[in-house]
Amino acid sequence: MKREVKAGIAGLLFGSMLVGCGVAPDQEAQGEVEEMTAEATSSAETGLDEHHGYSTPVAVARYGPAVAYGDGKYFAVWTDVRTGGIYGTRVKPDGTVLDPEGIRINIGDDNGVRPAIAFNGKYFFVVWESRDGVDGVRVKPDGTVVGPVFRAIQTDESFGPVRVACSPKICLVTYTISGDEETVIFFTRVTKDGVVLSTADRTLSAFPNFAYDASSTWNNSKKEFLVVWSDEHGQGPENADIYGNRVKENGTILDGTGFPISQAEGAQSTPDVEWTGKNYQVVWSDDRNGNPDIYGARVSGHGTVKDPDGIPISTAAGAQTEPRIAHHNNKSLVVWDDRRDGPHSVWGARWGEDGDVWDPSGFPISTGDQPQEYLPDVAYGGGKFFVVYAGQETFDPFEPHFILGTRVTHQAALKDVPALPLIHER
Repeated sequence: MKREVKAGIAGLLFGSMLVGCGVAPDQEAQGEVEEMTAEATSSAETGLDEHHGYSTPVAVARYGPAVAYGDGKYFAVWTDVRTGGIYGTRVKPDGTVLDPEGIRINIGDDNGVRPAIAFNGKYFFVVWESRDGVDGVRVKPDGTVVGPVFRAIQTDESFGPVRVACSPKICLVTYTISGDEETVIFFTRVTKDGVVLSTADRTLSAFPNFAYDASSTWNNSKKEFLVVWSDEHGQGPENADIYGNRVKENGTILDGTGFPISQAEGAQSTPDVEWTGKNYQVVWSDDRNGNPDIYGARVSGHGTVKDPDGIPISTAAGAQTEPRIAHHNNKSLVVWDDRRDGPHSVWGARWGEDGDVWDPSGFPISTGDQPQEYLPDVAYGGGKFFVVYAGQETFDPFEPHFILGTRVTHQAALKDVPALPLIHER
């Protein structure tokens, strides 16, 4: 299948919105940041990349954090203005920031953007988008980067979000490939030693079709991954649904071109997924009510959708977008970008394995340390959830962006008010 890059992929920096086909509508958080980033990068001295329509991210300071937990510590990574573009820091469960200047994660020659991170029991695997594909590297829990950088796929037709989930043996890297008249979910397997396995016939979604926003999790009980994504299935972006597909460690695809998880009215987008030990919990942004809300559904280990109508997690006023989920014991913490009060802020709700939402009104996680706080991620470890997000005084591309973190207990209590700055400004 001949593939050509779709024009105007603004999502390479902050979201998965495709200008050409209208992907992920009504995501105000992403849209505003994309506009801000477009203004900044159009002014950058490095000039536009002819394929992706973005320049080396020199104007926006720091953004797009992701977080994982392993070996007794959290590890947060983000896009950074400095050489390499991908930096990170480790944080102890007591809130001690171990690397206040940041660790350079991308030791390669090309700058990266929008990283993702997972832990395989020995290494943190960090992957990111580059000009020519998807790159990654392993990092030891002591912060040592284990080179060389591996290339999950080399192409100028890939875009994100790039995500990664790991078993003890294999890490599954997911991303989107653009074609003549479609975008398709792909995956690449990487061994625990950083060896990239064949990417032949590794498509998860149907084509011709528009699919995007993939995310994945590892099910240790059944020894397989579940990948979820937003899928138009010929209905247009305003009617996109949530689909899933299971993948074995050896790369065997179990569900053909995927099965529907949510086919509600309106658009469902930006899903995330977590295995609880009993079920998969899938969350997404949903505009069936006219405004983007947060919905979820439980999926059995056999791929049976237990909540085909979806479970409302947050239907507050304003837009709720970009949910992320982490699990421990009998409940998960779902976090999202929330605009019920006007500015961007980070809210959350606890969601039980039985489907009950413990906080139907949600509770604020960011507390206004910066006037705009947005696009969170979350991990569990050390007895607490850890939520990371970007903060900024105004939506201005030339103002500093801050990377912040807040620990949250099982009782929905915030341990860090004000939030922890994860990188010292210089």
